[in-house]
Amino acid sequence: MSNTLDFSKTKALEIVKNDHCAIKQVHNDNIFTFPEGILGFENIKNYVFLMNERVAPFMFMQSLDDSNLSFVCIEIFKICPEYNITLPTTAVDSLGIEDPNDLLIIGLVTVRKDVEDTTANLMSPIIVNIKNSKAQQVILENSEYPVRFKVWDAIEESGAAFNAG
Repeated sequence: MSNTLDFSKTKALEIVKNDHCAIKQVHNDNIFTFPEGILGFENIKNYVFLMNERVAPFMFMQSLDDSNLSFVCIEIFKICPEYNITLPTTAVDSLGIEDPNDLLIIGLVTVRKDVEDTTANLMSPIIVNIKNSKAQQVILENSEYPVRFKVWDAIEESGAAFNAG
């Protein structure tokens, strides 16, 4: 049995018994470009987002430029519904944002050995323009949001919402 994944015939992510995922084909519509890269990974520009019901509400941001690079992330509003930021004009312009409803705002997650210590970075969110497939990590100046937001506390508080779908 092959461990490759053909996006034209299956879901974006499938974890097989050996817990590996291989990407065989990715349609251009599923590739998100980070013109400036991500802090610490400035030369890595192209990613796909991979979802799996078994690890929801988490998702993976897999690099297409370096197959060994993948980030766990989460949609920030799922763990912090009151999240409210003002994007710098430079980010709005570089991402070509015309409508806030075209955005997906995610936080990079640091998974700890003790799962209850898992955190998400709310101070430097990843802003994804779904409409044009551009993305950027934005470091918020004078942010009231932490770099280490306790994800598990938020998931437990919103447990009913996650269980409902």
